[in-house]
Amino acid sequence: MGGKLGIHSLVFTDDWSGETAAASCRAAAEIGFELIEVLMFDPSALDVALTRRVVREAGLELRLGMALSPDADISSSDGAIARRGEETVARALEIASELGAPAVSGITYAAFSSYGAPATKDARARVAESLSLLDRRAGELGVRIGLEPVNRYESYLVNTLDEAAALIRASGGVNLFIHMDTFHMNIEEGDIAAAIHRNAPLLGYAHVADSNRGALGGGHFDLPAYFGALESAGYRGDFTVEAFSSRVLGEALVGGVRLWREAWDDSFEAARRAYDVLRVMRENARAGCRVW
Repeated sequence: MGGKLGIHSLVFTDDWSGETAAASCRAAAEIGFELIEVLMFDPSALDVALTRRVVREAGLELRLGMALSPDADISSSDGAIARRGEETVARALEIASELGAPAVSGITYAAFSSYGAPATKDARARVAESLSLLDRRAGELGVRIGLEPVNRYESYLVNTLDEAAALIRASGGVNLFIHMDTFHMNIEEGDIAAAIHRNAPLLGYAHVADSNRGALGGGHFDLPAYFGALESAGYRGDFTVEAFSSRVLGEALVGGVRLWREAWDDSFEAARRAYDVLRVMRENARAGCRVW
Protein backbone atom coordinates (compact mmCIF):
# COMPACT_ATOMS: atom_id res chain seq x y z
CA MET A 1 0.00 0.00 0.00
CA GLY A 2 1.49 3.27 -1.12
CA GLY A 3 0.31 6.80 -0.57
CA LYS A 4 1.14 9.59 1.84
CA LEU A 5 -0.36 10.42 5.21
CA GLY A 6 -2.09 13.77 5.49
CA ILE A 7 -4.32 15.88 7.69
CA HIS A 8 -7.17 18.23 6.96
CA SER A 9 -6.55 21.81 8.05
CA LEU A 10 -9.96 21.79 9.79
CA VAL A 11 -8.52 19.52 12.46
CA PHE A 12 -6.67 22.63 13.62
CA THR A 13 -8.85 25.57 12.58
CA ASP A 14 -11.25 26.94 9.99
CA ASP A 15 -9.30 30.19 9.85
CA TRP A 16 -6.99 29.71 6.86
CA SER A 17 -5.21 33.05 7.09
CA GLY A 18 -1.93 34.56 8.22
CA GLU A 19 -0.17 33.01 11.17
CA THR A 20 -3.04 30.60 11.84
CA ALA A 21 -2.51 28.84 8.52
CA ALA A 22 1.24 28.83 9.01
CA ALA A 23 0.90 27.37 12.51
CA SER A 24 -1.37 24.59 11.21
CA CYS A 25 1.20 23.64 8.57
CA ARG A 26 4.07 23.68 11.07
CA ALA A 27 2.12 21.48 13.48
CA ALA A 28 1.25 19.00 10.74
CA ALA A 29 4.88 18.74 9.65
CA GLU A 30 6.16 18.43 13.22
CA ILE A 31 3.86 15.49 13.86
CA GLY A 32 5.04 13.74 10.70
CA PHE A 33 2.27 14.32 8.17
CA GLU A 34 3.40 14.65 4.58
CA LEU A 35 0.50 16.71 3.25
CA ILE A 36 -2.23 19.07 4.36
CA GLU A 37 -5.64 19.53 2.78
CA VAL A 38 -7.35 22.91 2.52
CA LEU A 39 -11.07 23.21 1.82
CA MET A 40 -12.53 25.75 -0.61
CA PHE A 41 -16.20 26.70 -0.42
CA ASP A 42 -15.43 29.74 -2.57
CA PRO A 43 -12.20 29.36 -4.58
CA SER A 44 -11.99 33.12 -5.11
CA ALA A 45 -11.63 33.57 -1.34
CA LEU A 46 -8.52 31.39 -1.06
CA ASP A 47 -5.32 33.37 -0.54
CA VAL A 48 -3.22 31.58 -3.15
CA ALA A 49 0.06 33.30 -2.31
CA LEU A 50 -0.31 32.63 1.41
CA THR A 51 -1.21 29.00 0.79
CA ARG A 52 1.80 28.47 -1.44
CA ARG A 53 4.11 30.07 1.09
CA VAL A 54 2.97 28.36 4.31
CA VAL A 55 2.73 24.91 2.76
CA ARG A 56 6.14 25.22 1.12
CA GLU A 57 7.83 26.59 4.26
CA ALA A 58 6.55 23.62 6.26
CA GLY A 59 7.86 21.15 3.68
CA LEU A 60 4.39 19.72 3.05
CA GLU A 61 2.46 18.78 -0.06
CA LEU A 62 -0.94 20.38 -0.69
CA ARG A 63 -4.30 18.78 -1.40
CA LEU A 64 -7.36 20.86 -2.23
CA GLY A 65 -10.93 20.00 -1.30
CA MET A 66 -14.10 21.80 -2.28
CA ALA A 67 -17.86 21.81 -1.81
CA LEU A 68 -20.26 23.61 -4.10
CA SER A 69 -22.93 25.86 -2.61
CA PRO A 70 -26.67 25.90 -3.46
CA ASP A 71 -26.19 29.02 -5.61
CA ALA A 72 -23.43 27.29 -7.60
CA ASP A 73 -24.94 23.83 -8.08
CA ILE A 74 -23.95 21.99 -11.26
CA SER A 75 -27.00 19.74 -10.94
CA SER A 76 -29.49 22.63 -10.81
CA SER A 77 -32.23 22.97 -13.43
CA ASP A 78 -31.58 26.71 -13.30
CA GLY A 79 -29.07 27.33 -16.09
CA ALA A 80 -27.41 30.28 -14.39
CA ILE A 81 -26.86 28.36 -11.16
CA ALA A 82 -25.52 25.33 -13.04
CA ARG A 83 -23.11 27.49 -15.06
CA ARG A 84 -21.90 29.17 -11.88
CA GLY A 85 -21.18 25.74 -10.42
CA GLU A 86 -19.22 24.72 -13.49
CA GLU A 87 -17.25 27.98 -13.39
CA THR A 88 -16.51 27.45 -9.69
CA VAL A 89 -15.02 24.01 -10.29
CA ALA A 90 -13.06 25.34 -13.28
CA ARG A 91 -11.55 28.10 -11.14
CA ALA A 92 -10.66 25.56 -8.45
CA LEU A 93 -8.83 23.50 -11.05
CA GLU A 94 -6.85 26.56 -12.11
CA ILE A 95 -5.88 27.21 -8.49
CA ALA A 96 -4.75 23.59 -8.11
CA SER A 97 -2.56 24.00 -11.16
CA GLU A 98 -1.12 27.27 -9.85
CA LEU A 99 -0.30 25.68 -6.49
CA GLY A 100 1.05 22.38 -7.81
CA ALA A 101 -1.73 20.36 -6.20
CA PRO A 102 -2.54 17.17 -8.11
CA ALA A 103 -6.32 17.51 -7.94
CA VAL A 104 -9.43 19.16 -6.59
CA SER A 105 -11.87 16.78 -4.94
CA GLY A 106 -14.98 16.80 -2.79
CA ILE A 107 -18.61 17.66 -3.56
CA THR A 108 -17.77 18.69 -7.11
CA TYR A 109 -21.02 17.48 -8.71
CA ALA A 110 -23.82 19.15 -6.70
CA ALA A 111 -24.24 21.36 -3.64
CA PHE A 112 -23.30 20.73 -0.03
CA SER A 113 -26.94 20.88 0.99
CA SER A 114 -29.85 18.86 2.31
CA TYR A 115 -32.04 18.15 -0.72
CA GLY A 116 -35.75 17.41 -0.39
CA ALA A 117 -36.07 15.03 -3.35
CA PRO A 118 -33.91 12.52 -5.22
CA ALA A 119 -31.87 13.51 -8.23
CA THR A 120 -33.71 13.29 -11.54
CA LYS A 121 -32.41 11.66 -14.70
CA ASP A 122 -32.11 15.12 -16.21
CA ALA A 123 -29.96 16.30 -13.30
CA ARG A 124 -27.65 13.31 -13.65
CA ALA A 125 -27.34 13.94 -17.38
CA ARG A 126 -26.54 17.63 -16.79
CA VAL A 127 -23.85 16.76 -14.29
CA ALA A 128 -22.32 14.12 -16.56
CA GLU A 129 -22.16 16.66 -19.39
CA SER A 130 -20.57 19.30 -17.13
CA LEU A 131 -18.04 16.84 -15.76
CA SER A 132 -17.10 15.88 -19.31
CA LEU A 133 -16.27 19.52 -20.06
CA LEU A 134 -14.46 19.96 -16.75
CA ASP A 135 -12.53 16.75 -17.33
CA ARG A 136 -11.11 18.20 -20.52
CA ARG A 137 -10.15 21.40 -18.72
CA ALA A 138 -8.48 19.38 -15.96
CA GLY A 139 -6.46 17.54 -18.58
CA GLU A 140 -5.30 20.81 -20.11
CA LEU A 141 -4.16 22.00 -16.68
CA GLY A 142 -2.51 18.72 -15.72
CA VAL A 143 -4.75 18.11 -12.70
CA ARG A 144 -7.60 15.77 -11.79
CA ILE A 145 -11.12 15.98 -10.32
CA GLY A 146 -12.27 13.82 -7.43
CA LEU A 147 -15.91 12.97 -6.74
CA GLU A 148 -16.55 12.40 -3.03
CA PRO A 149 -19.66 10.37 -2.20
CA VAL A 150 -21.21 11.96 0.88
CA ASN A 151 -24.15 10.92 3.02
CA ARG A 152 -27.76 11.69 2.13
CA TYR A 153 -27.98 14.54 4.66
CA GLU A 154 -25.14 16.52 3.08
CA SER A 155 -25.91 16.13 -0.62
CA TYR A 156 -27.63 13.90 -3.18
CA LEU A 157 -26.73 12.39 -6.56
CA VAL A 158 -23.55 10.69 -5.28
CA ASN A 159 -23.86 8.92 -1.94
CA THR A 160 -21.97 5.69 -2.68
CA LEU A 161 -18.82 4.58 -4.47
CA ASP A 162 -20.95 2.84 -7.12
CA GLU A 163 -22.82 6.09 -7.84
CA ALA A 164 -19.56 7.98 -8.19
CA ALA A 165 -18.24 5.34 -10.59
CA ALA A 166 -21.44 5.43 -12.65
CA LEU A 167 -21.22 9.20 -12.99
CA ILE A 168 -17.57 9.00 -14.03
CA ARG A 169 -18.44 6.42 -16.68
CA ALA A 170 -21.40 8.51 -17.89
CA SER A 171 -19.15 11.56 -18.30
CA GLY A 172 -16.48 9.64 -20.19
CA GLY A 173 -13.86 11.49 -18.15
CA VAL A 174 -10.28 10.26 -17.98
CA ASN A 175 -9.12 12.70 -15.30
CA LEU A 176 -11.82 11.81 -12.76
CA PHE A 177 -11.49 9.62 -9.67
CA ILE A 178 -13.40 8.58 -6.57
CA HIS A 179 -12.58 10.34 -3.32
CA MET A 180 -13.56 8.02 -0.44
CA ASP A 181 -14.62 9.20 3.02
CA THR A 182 -15.07 6.60 5.74
CA PHE A 183 -17.58 8.72 7.70
CA HIS A 184 -19.95 8.77 4.74
CA MET A 185 -19.19 5.17 3.75
CA ASN A 186 -20.13 4.04 7.26
CA ILE A 187 -23.60 5.50 6.67
CA GLU A 188 -24.26 4.69 3.02
CA GLU A 189 -22.34 1.54 1.99
CA GLY A 190 -23.88 -1.88 2.59
CA ASP A 191 -20.59 -3.76 2.27
CA ILE A 192 -17.57 -1.44 2.35
CA ALA A 193 -14.99 -4.05 1.34
CA ALA A 194 -17.09 -5.18 -1.62
CA ALA A 195 -17.63 -1.58 -2.74
CA ILE A 196 -13.89 -0.96 -2.59
CA HIS A 197 -13.09 -4.01 -4.70
CA ARG A 198 -15.81 -3.24 -7.27
CA ASN A 199 -14.47 0.26 -7.79
CA ALA A 200 -10.75 -0.26 -7.14
CA PRO A 201 -9.49 1.14 -10.49
CA LEU A 202 -11.18 4.50 -9.82
CA LEU A 203 -10.17 5.02 -6.19
CA GLY A 204 -7.77 7.96 -5.89
CA TYR A 205 -7.97 9.57 -2.46
CA ALA A 206 -9.21 8.79 1.04
CA HIS A 207 -10.55 10.83 3.92
CA VAL A 208 -10.20 8.77 7.08
CA ALA A 209 -12.74 9.67 9.74
CA ASP A 210 -14.37 7.69 12.52
CA SER A 211 -18.07 6.95 12.83
CA ASN A 212 -18.66 9.95 15.10
CA ARG A 213 -16.40 12.27 13.06
CA GLY A 214 -14.46 13.03 16.24
CA ALA A 215 -11.06 11.81 17.39
CA LEU A 216 -9.79 9.07 15.08
CA GLY A 217 -10.01 5.73 16.86
CA GLY A 218 -12.75 6.97 19.18
CA GLY A 219 -15.70 5.59 17.23
CA HIS A 220 -16.84 2.19 15.98
CA PHE A 221 -15.68 2.30 12.36
CA ASP A 222 -13.68 -0.86 11.53
CA LEU A 223 -10.43 0.77 10.49
CA PRO A 224 -8.40 -2.48 10.24
CA ALA A 225 -10.96 -4.00 7.87
CA TYR A 226 -11.01 -0.83 5.77
CA PHE A 227 -7.23 -0.64 5.43
CA GLY A 228 -7.09 -4.36 4.77
CA ALA A 229 -9.64 -4.07 1.97
CA LEU A 230 -7.68 -1.23 0.37
CA GLU A 231 -4.44 -3.21 0.60
CA SER A 232 -5.98 -6.25 -1.06
CA ALA A 233 -7.56 -4.05 -3.74
CA GLY A 234 -4.17 -2.52 -4.58
CA TYR A 235 -4.98 1.03 -3.49
CA ARG A 236 -2.03 3.40 -3.88
CA GLY A 237 -3.59 6.76 -3.02
CA ASP A 238 -3.14 9.06 -0.04
CA PHE A 239 -4.87 8.99 3.35
CA THR A 240 -5.95 12.23 5.00
CA VAL A 241 -7.44 12.50 8.48
CA GLU A 242 -10.65 14.51 8.51
CA ALA A 243 -11.98 14.96 12.03
CA PHE A 244 -13.84 17.81 13.67
CA SER A 245 -14.27 19.41 17.07
CA SER A 246 -16.72 22.27 17.65
CA ARG A 247 -14.14 23.73 20.05
CA VAL A 248 -11.90 24.85 17.18
CA LEU A 249 -14.40 25.58 14.39
CA GLY A 250 -16.70 28.54 13.75
CA GLU A 251 -20.49 28.58 13.91
CA ALA A 252 -21.07 28.31 10.15
CA LEU A 253 -19.15 25.07 9.76
CA VAL A 254 -20.38 23.65 13.07
CA GLY A 255 -23.95 24.18 11.90
CA GLY A 256 -23.25 22.93 8.39
CA VAL A 257 -22.05 19.51 9.54
CA ARG A 258 -24.25 19.39 12.69
CA LEU A 259 -21.18 19.27 14.88
CA TRP A 260 -22.63 19.80 18.35
CA ARG A 261 -19.97 18.15 20.50
CA GLU A 262 -16.44 19.17 21.46
CA ALA A 263 -14.38 16.17 20.41
CA TRP A 264 -11.18 17.76 21.73
CA ASP A 265 -9.74 21.04 22.91
CA ASP A 266 -6.12 20.33 21.95
CA SER A 267 -5.84 20.05 18.17
CA PHE A 268 -2.15 19.20 18.19
CA GLU A 269 -2.72 16.21 20.49
CA ALA A 270 -5.73 15.07 18.45
CA ALA A 271 -3.66 15.30 15.27
CA ARG A 272 -0.74 13.45 16.82
CA ARG A 273 -2.95 10.59 17.95
CA ALA A 274 -4.62 10.45 14.55
CA TYR A 275 -1.22 10.20 12.88
CA ASP A 276 -0.33 7.24 15.10
CA VAL A 277 -3.61 5.53 14.17
CA LEU A 278 -3.03 6.05 10.44
CA ARG A 279 0.56 4.87 10.61
CA VAL A 280 -0.29 1.71 12.54
CA MET A 281 -3.24 0.89 10.27
CA ARG A 282 -1.17 1.27 7.12
CA GLU A 283 1.71 -0.78 8.50
CA ASN A 284 -0.55 -3.55 9.74
CA ALA A 285 -2.38 -3.72 6.43
CA ARG A 286 0.92 -3.99 4.57
CA ALA A 287 1.97 -6.81 6.87
CA GLY A 288 -1.35 -8.59 6.57
CA CYS A 289 -2.22 -8.01 10.22
CA ARG A 290 -5.62 -7.04 11.63
CA VAL A 291 -4.51 -5.98 15.11
CA TRP A 292 -6.01 -2.86 16.69
